[in-house]
Amino acid sequence: MPGLAAEPTANETLVWIGPSPFVQTEHTPESFSRKLRDDFIPVLCNPDGWPTVVRKTNVFKSYLMLLPKGPLPGKDTPELTDDALERLLTFIKNNDLEVAFETGGLRIHKKLRGREDQAGESQAKSELRHLRRWLDAGGSIDYLTTDHAVMMNLRGLGFPGPGLDPNRSSKLTVEELTDELVDYFAVMKREIPGVRFGVIESLGYFHVRGIDGRHYKATDPKLPRCDFEQFFDRLLDRMAKQNLKLDHFHIDFAYEGVAFDGRADNRLDFGRILAVEQHVQSRGVKVGVIFNAFHDRHDKTLSPETASRQARQRTLAFADGYRKAGGTADHLVIQTWHPYPDRTGPENDSLTVLGVAKDVLISLGEE
Repeated sequence: MPGLAAEPTANETLVWIGPSPFVQTEHTPESFSRKLRDDFIPVLCNPDGWPTVVRKTNVFKSYLMLLPKGPLPGKDTPELTDDALERLLTFIKNNDLEVAFETGGLRIHKKLRGREDQAGESQAKSELRHLRRWLDAGGSIDYLTTDHAVMMNLRGLGFPGPGLDPNRSSKLTVEELTDELVDYFAVMKREIPGVRFGVIESLGYFHVRGIDGRHYKATDPKLPRCDFEQFFDRLLDRMAKQNLKLDHFHIDFAYEGVAFDGRADNRLDFGRILAVEQHVQSRGVKVGVIFNAFHDRHDKTLSPETASRQARQRTLAFADGYRKAGGTADHLVIQTWHPYPDRTGPENDSLTVLGVAKDVLISLGEE
């Protein structure tokens, strides 16, 4: 069958592809809406438009926000209609892809105040309403990866300032939030048997001990100190006590992160990523690196074409630097939540999401 994905061997690096489904102008919580890009379903469901990338893809990844059946204001149908859902499921089955959804895991709002010890169970119940739409339509869910479930709630949901939001809904500690995340996983294990769990937490929240001994501090000096190694080991311990296993940890610290760490020398510094890779893998957990980049968000005069070109150049600089630094990721996660590139494909257009994905795979020697 044209475009059929290759079957990975036991030790083969897995390629995850997750184009942003959504229309955006700026990356803020308010603009990360559920309005679908016009080309998202048509491009994705036509493997002839991205034959190189789809052939290398093992896992199709998307967002929980893709699934709600309720329409947006002014609409009569959900953004992902039942027909579009069926097209996407058919494409995934025809190309033998596994499926991953990125979820919240924890999102503690004011309505939970006084009941924070039910945060994990409550969020699982809320998210299952949407995940069941996919399952009921005949889709599989092979992976659930939570997005900043601990550290985003520690800071305060949507808080743009330094340190902790004094008005944040949750005053739970990192340890308490971790326990609630484990409760979330326990519910999901009961409801979706066989699903594999993963975690995303941006490395910028943590202090990390580099392989060469360098101390990488949190990128926000006003955050309370949290050492990655202690956080991660405690998470594994709490999961084991509930007979749960963490399948993967995905590193969200792409171009902007390594540029921040290397700013003093005007270079991209991958030391923080390599140290986390080593620690995660030493604990028997797969590690993934997310490849993406923003355009120059300080320049408000950029045309969509220029912004897309900048995002492409920065993403490729990150991929090339990561390869040269000797990264050893088990999962290569080419995922976007960015406004640019603002078109999904095809892959032969370098200023599209799938065009960038093709070039990343070539840069990493995975073409």
